[in-house]
Amino acid sequence: MGEAFKTYIVVEIENDLYYIDKHAAHERMNFERMKSEVNKTGILSQVLLSPVAVNLSADEFNAVCENLDLLKKCGFDAEPFGSSAVIVREAPSLLDGSDVKDLILEIAQKLLEHKTDIEPEKMDWIFHSASCRAAVKGGDYTSPQEREMFVEKLLSMPDIRYCPPWQTRYDKNF
Repeated sequence: MGEAFKTYIVVEIENDLYYIDKHAAHERMNFERMKSEVNKTGILSQVLLSPVAVNLSADEFNAVCENLDLLKKCGFDAEPFGSSAVIVREAPSLLDGSDVKDLILEIAQKLLEHKTDIEPEKMDWIFHSASCRAAVKGGDYTSPQEREMFVEKLLSMPDIRYCPPWQTRYDKNF
């Protein structure tokens, strides 16, 4: 039917009216894609045109360096760059290269806050953070054709109706 506030897609299906938060739905679609890729073929990565150097505090630097294998499994190719920075040469293909620096900073903070989490939990919150950054944002324009394709894809994925359920454990503002 249309879109409200450039945030909600309004759809009528068999006498029912649905309001779809396009950011939340896209985020969940991205999250499920990354989970599927890691379990099948590995995360699809892209080589960045320009490597991204990320300056970190000493604690953040150590946390990232201790988890380089985890980052690799999540689609990042990063390595130490001096004594307080990492350089990222590859990132998950769903990300815009401009998001990489802030995402690595966020990951570094989460690694410090959740040191005792097991690897699958760490991967889930990395996937969530990447998926959120890659998702269309409320307020972004979407054409009628994009909305139609989006809704068709969403409806073909019956398990996707909400943001990742574990998200509230890590993001108190959700």
